[in-house]
Amino acid sequence: MNRFGWMILAIGLAAVMRFAATSGDLALDEIWSLWFVNNTIRSFFEIFAVRHDNNHLLNTMVMYVIGPTWHGIIHRIPAALVSILSVWLAGRIAMRRGGFPACVIAWIIVGTSYLLILYGTEARGYAYLVFFAYLSWLFLQRTEASGRWTDAAVFAVSASLGFLAHLTFLYCYAGCCIWTLRKFQKTRSLTLLLAHVLPCSTAACLYLFFIRGIDIGGGPDANLVTALISTFSIVMGGPLTGIVSVIAAAIFLVAFGIGYYQLWREDPDTAACFLTMIVLAPTVVLLKTHHAEIYPRYFVVPVAFALLLISDSLAKCWRAGWMARICPIAFISVYVAGNCWWTVRLLDHGRGDYSQALTWMGKQVAVSPMTVCTDHPFRNRVVFEYYIKRLWPEGSPFKYVDLDDRAEQGTEWMIRHNFDGDEDYPDQIKDPFDNVYCLQRIYRHQSLTGWNWWIYRKCAPKS
Repeated sequence: MNRFGWMILAIGLAAVMRFAATSGDLALDEIWSLWFVNNTIRSFFEIFAVRHDNNHLLNTMVMYVIGPTWHGIIHRIPAALVSILSVWLAGRIAMRRGGFPACVIAWIIVGTSYLLILYGTEARGYAYLVFFAYLSWLFLQRTEASGRWTDAAVFAVSASLGFLAHLTFLYCYAGCCIWTLRKFQKTRSLTLLLAHVLPCSTAACLYLFFIRGIDIGGGPDANLVTALISTFSIVMGGPLTGIVSVIAAAIFLVAFGIGYYQLWREDPDTAACFLTMIVLAPTVVLLKTHHAEIYPRYFVVPVAFALLLISDSLAKCWRAGWMARICPIAFISVYVAGNCWWTVRLLDHGRGDYSQALTWMGKQVAVSPMTVCTDHPFRNRVVFEYYIKRLWPEGSPFKYVDLDDRAEQGTEWMIRHNFDGDEDYPDQIKDPFDNVYCLQRIYRHQSLTGWNWWIYRKCAPKS
């Protein structure tokens, strides 16, 4: 197969997986972003006035341009398209160091990465983050090699848009700054240095007028070590918990360590850049912010560049001869199988079956409206009200009741939620008034985004 054929095959597979992953219900953070656009933002410039960590500025701009729509998946399509372009960029970056074998391997492992598929197909900022991180790194290298102002301008604009995509672009930019300073000591290239004026100005303005005083949405707390093991494991396609997750995480770390050692011996400048992007910058941010909420999505940039590093290492093995090719073939086979397993689960239930759960509940209604209460006054209510308006635009068969507003007789329905790895709920529960609720159905999610819904219905009078 020629090079064009490999590109069509690899990029085509990545595109199919990403477009398929845009299906399913929107998750809370996507709905939340839409709420900002539909209820808070009245002009393009007001986007910057919403100082909230769920306001991923570039994504919010895209949502604002698309405008209000009942079909939420439309907001995922731009992210999916950008994510596909990121796969292509990964190959271009890999080819600069490792030739076409590295390019193909990068297309495969970046294209099939479950983490990059999941977050690259959500109406949030992560797809744009990875795209502009890759584009910035590519054109920064081109600026150093060519000295052209056009390459420097593309880098400057790309890095500025990266900060607007998501604030964790800081990881990428910190690495770019380290690489630039090391190269400047050797070349004294004024073009390379001046290329940073616009992104530095963008970062400073964001800090002054957006980041300071920003509200943090929050979420379930996570242990740092557990979160890192889960992230490393899922990059390899392993489970979130258990001994297998530790093994998968160890495989990833060994592959990364080998790749980094090879890079350091060949190109210390790039090695220092990648060490900053993948390890040092995230560590400094975590220590500085003291966040208790640590999720795999915060490590999207480190993962994206770690996959490039591993691609280059696997390509070296591939070029070493037929016997040496056993290692990259085995690694890629395990990696693709595990990540595709996660992706198949994502396509099965998506980020949650909230609309399906409400549709089923609506068919059970005997007297309208039926009262519904949930175990979380924000998470479940936002999702509940979003889908209620879309399923029954002419009038809901349900009446939502806040936890503090429940009457002594309770509500007809109770919705509880939990995440992967949490303990299951019992078949029967009681409210503070001793009303008994019986479990009717469980609607599970199959991704790192979203949660399970446990649907209970009052099954006995107050005792």
